[in-house]
Amino acid sequence: MQPRINVALKAARSAAEYIVHSQEKLLFDKEQGQSAEHVYETVCSGAERSIVYHLEKAYPEDTITTRLQGTVQKGEEGEWIIDAIQGQHLFSRGLTGHVITMSYLVAGKVEHALVLNPHTKDEFYASKGRGAYLNNSRIRSSTARELNNATLAAQFPATDRTSTYLSGQFAVLTEVAEKGARVVMQDAPALMLANAAAGRLDGAWGINLREWEMQAPLFIAKESGCLFAGFDGSPSLEKGNVLCAAPRLFKALLPTLNKHLSV
Repeated sequence: MQPRINVALKAARSAAEYIVHSQEKLLFDKEQGQSAEHVYETVCSGAERSIVYHLEKAYPEDTITTRLQGTVQKGEEGEWIIDAIQGQHLFSRGLTGHVITMSYLVAGKVEHALVLNPHTKDEFYASKGRGAYLNNSRIRSSTARELNNATLAAQFPATDRTSTYLSGQFAVLTEVAEKGARVVMQDAPALMLANAAAGRLDGAWGINLREWEMQAPLFIAKESGCLFAGFDGSPSLEKGNVLCAAPRLFKALLPTLNKHLSV
């Protein structure tokens, strides 16, 4: 295991303990009149500080950027990109399914990545050219070839960013269901993409994602052997639309997404 992954795991585990403990008090805080948004920002900021503490101590020459606080340390080497709680809605409802993501970039390219689920303790990670791992075991993409009996994941299109895709998303769900696939809905894009990397899912697609939402899990997916691209098949993901799937299933699923979701 690479040294930076070791440090990232230590930092993320510390933040995970803080998040789980804080979430236990979430309902009480909401009953006391605090808004879910305020509670989320308070806990997320605390988790960010926990991660930053470990990274600053180990790598004082690295830049560290977090989702809420922005750049908290400037350095001349690589850059850490941190999202302490991806899956805000589920977190705010006291549910599981949110994750911590961390990426380490050198010259703008990802070299190491981590996705950690605080509740299940699942730790997905990868280093460039060294494969992808889940809880210290090597992972590979699924071997699925067709949609029949495939298990997929997607977002429910109910947010401001995804609502314009509502009819298209339902059309995709209808078509893949008719071909015998099952689809689970996940709130954190990084979690569904990481599960595709681990072969737990045969494929997953995300709509209008931000770079930090897909950066770490797609790097892990690449190292595990998954294919990913925009809905039009382009390697460019600037629009934020991405399909990530087992290589053989990718070719079967891409035309359906292109037909219904390409805008």
